[in-house]
Amino acid sequence: MVLIFNKIIALKVPFDCFRAAILAVLFFLHGCSMLPSVPIPGLDYIAGEEGLLRDRQGDYLDAEVLPPTQIPSTYDSFIIDDLMVIPEISGDADQAFLIAPRPASFSGRAERGVVIQRMRGESWIVVDASPSEVWPRIRDYWTRNSIEIAVENPARGVLDTGWFILESNVLTKEKMRVSVEPGFQNDSAEIRLLHVSAVQAIPTIGQVNWPESSNDPEVEFDFLSELSNYLADVADLYQASSVSFLAENIDSQGKASLVSTPGGKELLRLEADYERSWAAIGRALERAGVEVVAESSELGVYEVDYVINEDVEDNEPGFFKKVVTLYGLLDRGEPQRFYPLKIQVLELNGEVEVLVESLELLPQPTGDFSEAENSLLRLIRNNIA
Repeated sequence: MVLIFNKIIALKVPFDCFRAAILAVLFFLHGCSMLPSVPIPGLDYIAGEEGLLRDRQGDYLDAEVLPPTQIPSTYDSFIIDDLMVIPEISGDADQAFLIAPRPASFSGRAERGVVIQRMRGESWIVVDASPSEVWPRIRDYWTRNSIEIAVENPARGVLDTGWFILESNVLTKEKMRVSVEPGFQNDSAEIRLLHVSAVQAIPTIGQVNWPESSNDPEVEFDFLSELSNYLADVADLYQASSVSFLAENIDSQGKASLVSTPGGKELLRLEADYERSWAAIGRALERAGVEVVAESSELGVYEVDYVINEDVEDNEPGFFKKVVTLYGLLDRGEPQRFYPLKIQVLELNGEVEVLVESLELLPQPTGDFSEAENSLLRLIRNNIA
């Protein structure tokens, strides 16, 4: 060390640089757990018990247990959750933490979509966020409108409001049930409302007999529209801390999944009824710009002319590629090939299976059509909502 120091002095290295180099070496040694075993006199103030780089591995043993944060009763404390909950030990304590438990991961997206879908007189909201992220925002909507939350079960995705009276309504009082479940895509949610009304003059005691459909569809849709607008307004405010850990029990896996048959062919499985699936596939084809030649809801068939997009992840070519293509410096390639394909929609055991097959009557190269079939199936999977 003295020899190195003398050489540094001889080279006239500034002292600040020398000090930075020494600190870098100390940090490296500390990261490798070598510093305590290196006997360097005079460094106790850095690596000693009270030093800057002391070993802190056992500090948690002296941590103080503090009581939970107390939120005044006039404020909503639902979204105040513990981010690092200590799990309960079950079974053999010696084997409990062979694999250290980790908190649930958070996910975020730069853009979030909120849309209302309608079919057969039913309406629901599709949100590009997981049920656990949406749940606190739904609660915020009712509290901001001074509507009491009577019952909630985030694990089941059900929330009931208390009775409330609409402005200028002197006859009835209203109540809403909110249902949240996963959408077709992963980390998406579907929100439905159910409305019931009662006469204001008659006291309501006990449980509510919820109808199959809303007493007043117009009231339901008005609240659905307001809720969707609110969710769209706060979409950019979703943060990892604004997550309901109880609502994480709602599966965030989407209702659309690709599976392989025993014969090695892929199919798309949808956890929805036939009519809903048929309409969703049609919207997915329209959204993806696939040309539909013919369709039959009774037969469950879409016939399309499909073009494989070889640049799915980057549809917009770069500036250089645009320039050289414009001036003929790059080969524009062969004309696009259309693949006539049939999309078969089948309802089986309460679920829907979607298969893609070739419509060509003459034998075709197996590889080409197999690639087109799988490509179209994945395109539907990625655009269905």
